[in-house]
Amino acid sequence: AVFGQLIIIIVFIPILSLSGVEGKMFRPMALTFSFAMLGTMLLCFTYVPVAAAMFLKPVEVSPKNISVKIMNFLNGLYEPIIRWALGAKRLVIATAVLMLIATGFVFTTMGSEFIPTLDEGDFVIQPVLKTGTSLSNTIEITTQIERILIDSFPDEVNQVVTRIGAAEVPTDPMSMEETDVIITLKPIKEWVAAKSKNELADKFEVALSVIPGMEIEFSQPIEMRFNELITGVRADIAIKIFGDDLDILDRKAHDIKNLIEGVVGADDIIVEKVAGLPEMNVKFDRAKIGRYGLNVEELNQMIAMGFAGRIAGSVYEGEKRFDLVMRLDEGYRNDISNLENLYVDSPSGDKIPLRELAEITYSTGAAQISRDDTKRRIVVGVNVRNRDLQSVVDDIQKLINENIKLPAGYTIDYGGQFENLQSAKQRLFVAVPVALVLIFVLLYFAFNSVREALMIYSAIPLAAVGGVFLLWIRDMPFSISAGVGFIALFGVAVLNGIILIEHFKELKKEGMKDKNQLIIQGSTDRLRAVLLTASSTALGFLPMAISTGAGAEVQRPLATVVIGGMVTAFILTLVVLPVLYSIFDSDKKEKRSIKLGKTIPITALVLFLGFSGISQVKPKTLEELQHIALENNLGLKASGLQKDEAEALIGSAFSFDKTHIFYEYDQNNIAPNNLPLDIFGVQQDILFPTVYFAERKMNRRQFEMQNSQHELQIRKTKGMVAAVYYQFQYESNRAEVYRKLDSLYQNFAHSAQRRFELGETNYLEKITARAKQRKLQTDYHQSMEDVEIALEQLKTVLQTKDSLHFERLPMEKFGVKMESMSSHPASEYFQNRTEFFQAKRSLEKQYLLPDISFSYSLGSNSSLNENLYKYQIGLKIPLFFGGNASRIKASKIAVEISDQQAEDFKLHLNSKQAQLMSELSKYEEALKYYEEEGKNLSDEILKTASGSFKNGEIDFFQYIQSLENVYEIELQYLDNLNKYNQTAIAINYLT
Repeated sequence: AVFGQLIIIIVFIPILSLSGVEGKMFRPMALTFSFAMLGTMLLCFTYVPVAAAMFLKPVEVSPKNISVKIMNFLNGLYEPIIRWALGAKRLVIATAVLMLIATGFVFTTMGSEFIPTLDEGDFVIQPVLKTGTSLSNTIEITTQIERILIDSFPDEVNQVVTRIGAAEVPTDPMSMEETDVIITLKPIKEWVAAKSKNELADKFEVALSVIPGMEIEFSQPIEMRFNELITGVRADIAIKIFGDDLDILDRKAHDIKNLIEGVVGADDIIVEKVAGLPEMNVKFDRAKIGRYGLNVEELNQMIAMGFAGRIAGSVYEGEKRFDLVMRLDEGYRNDISNLENLYVDSPSGDKIPLRELAEITYSTGAAQISRDDTKRRIVVGVNVRNRDLQSVVDDIQKLINENIKLPAGYTIDYGGQFENLQSAKQRLFVAVPVALVLIFVLLYFAFNSVREALMIYSAIPLAAVGGVFLLWIRDMPFSISAGVGFIALFGVAVLNGIILIEHFKELKKEGMKDKNQLIIQGSTDRLRAVLLTASSTALGFLPMAISTGAGAEVQRPLATVVIGGMVTAFILTLVVLPVLYSIFDSDKKEKRSIKLGKTIPITALVLFLGFSGISQVKPKTLEELQHIALENNLGLKASGLQKDEAEALIGSAFSFDKTHIFYEYDQNNIAPNNLPLDIFGVQQDILFPTVYFAERKMNRRQFEMQNSQHELQIRKTKGMVAAVYYQFQYESNRAEVYRKLDSLYQNFAHSAQRRFELGETNYLEKITARAKQRKLQTDYHQSMEDVEIALEQLKTVLQTKDSLHFERLPMEKFGVKMESMSSHPASEYFQNRTEFFQAKRSLEKQYLLPDISFSYSLGSNSSLNENLYKYQIGLKIPLFFGGNASRIKASKIAVEISDQQAEDFKLHLNSKQAQLMSELSKYEEALKYYEEEGKNLSDEILKTASGSFKNGEIDFFQYIQSLENVYEIELQYLDNLNKYNQTAIAINYLT
């Protein structure tokens, strides 16, 4: 059974190897199934034997039991069949081989697709208009489309919305002639004009055929975007032609379109628009332009102005200004004759029509140039309807290979959904054989026989028979979804074979000699197990097989394969496999190259390989946790930024007033000519130089004060981490004690119950044991909750998003470091604070000094031959000291306040330290008692009580009381040790 579960896990390796869309759809299923098998494998060695020992009792089943009647009926049907099969071995084997051959033939005719198309319930019509269609024409045509659909199909169409061109953010670049007409449909039960979406699409196409010159392409909103995102093409099949010349690419693409229009299932065949963009071409006659004294640049500017417009001035509307753009009126911009008759002014004043200066013609140019892998390409898009994707591609490839001849350097490739199908097939062609080889290796390890491994291995192709035939009956092509179903089917089929062959070997070891009787007996014995395995799997997938809801299209092929495969696997396992065993089983013992006694059990090997990748997380030390907290704590980060801010402000002390540059017109002058002067000057005011140094000193003290405060914050954070970490360790050790007690009292309760049932004790002992057990169980659960609370507190303090892993460690004493108050960071903080206020007071005194002013000016007038200079140096002397005196006085008071607060802090800190030291001494006495005497006493009490209870010297109640005393001592020790550590932490990180 374990080997079967390992095989089921291995068969999901191909699914886990899938990538892209198919991987996202099916990988969660494979992971869930694999993890469930791993869990089952572990439980079958642990929980199941214990549960069987507790609940399964040898009782005789009544013949009237419903399950007995059903199995007797099935055995009555099955036994004649297996007897006939053993008598007609060749016929059975030949029938199985013929079924495999027929399955292979049917499979080749089924066709295939990437993933079944999901019915989104809505349509997207993509009208293909002529290249270069204007926005107004596009709006007119799409409005006509909307009106036709809504008026012609009122019972089917709910709403029509059209999107034209690209959005403002061009994540989906489209030209003005490219549109998406999104049609939301009413529920299908309300439809009148059609019974299916394909039929409705055909009727839409007929109704829209009245619009001339338009091709339409049908899709679904999500499907269209899905195709475009994966392969860059919106169609199911993208026929990509690569080459250099756009005209050749366009011609070959239209040849392919005309060629494949008759392919069954190929619909909405659209050629990518790469050529045919209409344009007016102006070819200048430079000789004539030169004779008229004109130039090409002027002509180009005039043409651009006439059609695109050119700014000729501005228009004001209140405070708003708008550009005035001049260009030809709309009626003169629609025909080539308008451009030909455009008159040009020559330098001589003549007006010359543009047709005399240039040859103006209509021409077509490239509409777009698309590339894949730096190569130019054109795409012929094909949507598939009413047929599978692979068959349509095969027919298209055959026609193109036979009829299309490409020039040298031109190639054809196929993309779209077909490209995804090929990619997924290539991955499965590698992953599935690897999984099958691993299955065979496991089978060999399980039976140590190549012959028996091959017999069970035959269940894989035999199981595929039913899956293929049921797909064919339900008219479903092969898809990646069906492929995943085959993979899941193989594991269950092999598991049934293991169950059957292993039972045959057990009967053979028990001495059953008659091979036919052994096979009949073994097959009927395992009929129930094989039937339950097959039926439970098939019934589990039945809702998926008949589902019609959203996403059912992807589920149905997978479930169909599993259900059909389970039916044939069940039949062939119970009929063909016993026949194979009767043919190939031999009494000769195979030579074993490796002795079983010297081999590593495969289960242990797989478990080792499975779990060796799981890294063992090393318990983090207190220092590491403190480091994490210092990196992550937001309050500490803010404090650090405040410190950096204070440091940055040190250099702000030397900031001077803004320089005053001025111009003065002076008529009141005494110049010799009595003419006014034009004066230019510059003036600069500065504080007395010592002020700047005083301010720098104050900023420096503010930085040192902020730095001390940051150090206090670091100390506080470290203390919080230490306190919460040791609280977590205390709660973990306390929970461990309760766990031991809970386990012990569970055994007592069970023993008391058994003794009561045997009459060895009274009812009081039983209910007392039960009550004690329930109380301890409650205490244990509460202690586990305390552990979780402590862990959450620790995560909160660390402020980290990473997952943390801790192991319970034995409780130890936290070391105490006595620290003098003079070296305490808080003392340094108050000292820096006092010096800051002193520096501030000194700065206020410096403001009493005079400010210095410098100015220089230069004057001149029109008649003077020389300039007049002016210099000025002045002092700004404060005459009123009221404001400065108040600030000086306030700063002096601030210094005194800081001194008082520093003294008050020292008193409180010394008092708190003395109080904590007294508490530490108290808890140390309790710990000393336990370490010197209590531990030995508790061990002696436990040893004596256990021996006395076993010898019958004390009764049950005395024994329980002794145990409670022992564990009470241990719990008190943990409690005192935790209080000791918390007190020591408070002393070390006292703030």
